[in-house]
Amino acid sequence: MLRARRPSPALVFSLTVSAGLLAVVSLWARNRPPGRWERDLFALVNQIPGPVGPALVLVMQLGAYPAVLVAAAGAVLARRIGLARDLLIAGNLAYWSAVLCKALVARERPAAFLADIRFHDTITGRFGYPSGHVSVVTALAVVLAPALPARLRSLVWLAVVAVGTARIYVGAHLPVDVLGGFLVGWFAASLTRLIVGDVGPGDSAGRLRQVLLGRGVEVAELTPVRGDARGSRPWQVTTTDGRRLFVKVTGGRQRDADWLYKLYRRLRYRDIADEPPYVTAKQKNEHEAYLLLLAERAGVRTPRLVTTATDAVGDALLVLEFVPGRPLDALEAAELGPDVLDEVCRQVARLHQAGLAHRDLRAANVLVADTSAWLVDLGFGTDGASAEQQARDLVELLVTLAALAGVRPTVDAAIRQLGAGPVADTLRWLQPALLSRAGRALADAHPGLLVDLRDEITRRFPDRQDRLARVVRITRRDVFLLVMLGLLVHFLLPQLGQVRAASHAVLHADPLAVTGALLASAATYLLSAVVLRLAAAGRVPLGRTVAVQVAASFVNRLAPGAVGGAALSVRYLRQQDLPVPAAATAVAVDRISGIVSVGLLLPVLLPFARGARRHLVSAATGRGLAVLLTVLAVLLLAAAALAVPRLRARVGAARCQAAQAVRSLARSGRITRLLAASLGLTLAYGAALYLSLLAVGLPVEPALLAPVLLVCVVGEGVASAAPTPGGLGATEAALVSGLLLFGVGVDTAVAGVLVYRLATFWLPVLPGYVTLRVLVRRHVV
Repeated sequence: MLRARRPSPALVFSLTVSAGLLAVVSLWARNRPPGRWERDLFALVNQIPGPVGPALVLVMQLGAYPAVLVAAAGAVLARRIGLARDLLIAGNLAYWSAVLCKALVARERPAAFLADIRFHDTITGRFGYPSGHVSVVTALAVVLAPALPARLRSLVWLAVVAVGTARIYVGAHLPVDVLGGFLVGWFAASLTRLIVGDVGPGDSAGRLRQVLLGRGVEVAELTPVRGDARGSRPWQVTTTDGRRLFVKVTGGRQRDADWLYKLYRRLRYRDIADEPPYVTAKQKNEHEAYLLLLAERAGVRTPRLVTTATDAVGDALLVLEFVPGRPLDALEAAELGPDVLDEVCRQVARLHQAGLAHRDLRAANVLVADTSAWLVDLGFGTDGASAEQQARDLVELLVTLAALAGVRPTVDAAIRQLGAGPVADTLRWLQPALLSRAGRALADAHPGLLVDLRDEITRRFPDRQDRLARVVRITRRDVFLLVMLGLLVHFLLPQLGQVRAASHAVLHADPLAVTGALLASAATYLLSAVVLRLAAAGRVPLGRTVAVQVAASFVNRLAPGAVGGAALSVRYLRQQDLPVPAAATAVAVDRISGIVSVGLLLPVLLPFARGARRHLVSAATGRGLAVLLTVLAVLLLAAAALAVPRLRARVGAARCQAAQAVRSLARSGRITRLLAASLGLTLAYGAALYLSLLAVGLPVEPALLAPVLLVCVVGEGVASAAPTPGGLGATEAALVSGLLLFGVGVDTAVAGVLVYRLATFWLPVLPGYVTLRVLVRRHVV
């Protein structure tokens, strides 16, 4: 199906009906109080007995704003980037449209109309119409349902019904509020389809035949071409006189070439020379036709241009002679000999000599027929290209050829055909951010490929030690931090009506308990040094190791997931004459012992933590579970998306080294002491959190000790997984949410976490910096 600029009749109908019904229901809700039927239905749902109610409170969070982020993250992990974008747009449109409707309609919550209401959750906000939760879940459902298998679609719509029922059950909305939320979500999803492009009519093949006939091309056979055709829909045409043509159809709202995609590239990357986001499909095709003519004049082997055209719905056609070749990634390694590599690089050299840059030299855009190479799809290309643009252009080709034919033959061919200077210029740009999705997939499939390419080029040109250029404006870490800040704002600020009370509690904290928290924090450095020393088989002095752990408290503020501290520990062990494998293995065993100690501690803590389950049903803490689960879900998805591709190549070797080290520890008898020290380290963090809470007014209740330790374990795990320095933002959200879950008051939870983070995160920074400077001056690290 082609993406049409003109909306389909189905989309027009959906927009019109949803907007009309929303207007009618909104006017009714604004001008009339709830009727008898609405009151009775509300009472029936609001008083649902048994265990169904608490389950509804949990399911209700499928309509909370973070569900938009979780759904989009899931789509990204499934490599459905277009779906993730649509979910983000639809979810945000639904959420903010509901906020706007609340302000315009100003219909109050059920408590303003009814007296006998059971509240099963904390209700914030004055207005009830429309339900924001139902708006969000409906928008997500309308977008997500077509992308799911038919057997799962009913579950999506069941979720919409469940969220609507839950919002009535908790006492937040009347039935008409839920109906209004459904209409807002429907309208938001329809508007999203209009923004990203609607699926055009099914007679696209017939329409294409008519357009080609108008250009003098009589079609005998028309077949869609499958493959990596970003931003277009390709067709293979056989004419009545036996000619074979390639037709590239570009829709004005192609999913991968629309204005949102270009704006994303402009926001994230530096110096991106895409056409302006408002360029039409016709202008795009004319631009490519112009570049094809320039490349042909320069002797580059490209498909010959036949004609261009525009159809009735605004899609642009580029008609080329068909090239009977295969893309690079369809060739066997034996077929990519020196002659083929030279031919591919020769065509790129001619392109660059003409002042052009292809800017999309992935495997699918280089075709090989016998020993001839063809460059196709110049839609992202540019004329008057600078040396920098051409160097960036060459990066994708080098990575592709190196992955398929080897690093050294690729560099040899590139130097022979393009020259030493252009190849050396690529050193600054050999980084994943400049690769297409296909290029990154090849690099991931060949671990260390980019490093090998840089090493090989540096070996040929030792005087060119260029640093990697900064090409990314907004990193995944930045996005993650913004998401976490958004979660904090969305969940915690509405509950912090007693912010002044929390601040007052911090300022007037019990000095004795604060001193205890500081001592517990100090004990963590001694215990972590003991763990590292045991992991290194006692080959390092304890005092110096303690100093290294203090220095790591500063280094970890500069890198996510305690990566800086791990690197510092490896460097320290190397300076103590441990070989690199032994140093890396000791640090790995250090980390593994922490995981094992947590695994040993959880079975002890969980039975005691279950005793706090009564807090789950209280109105004051009902949102705590939702906050904690949402934060953890986002963190797990983000951590998987960020960590898995990078660590996959290293897991095998690290696992073998760690397993060998653990066996050695078991034989030596040190493993018991190691686990005991690691368990003590975990308990020291828990004690610091518990003492911090006592300092700000938490009553001394033994029943809360186990839940606080459990929350601390989760919070420190979040700090290790979150791609922010020291887990900043993510850890605070997880700790406060967990404490709310177990019934700790909001002001006490916030104040206690502030004291805890001051003791364990912020106050050690200055001593850590000073210690690091001393250690560096003494050549200890």
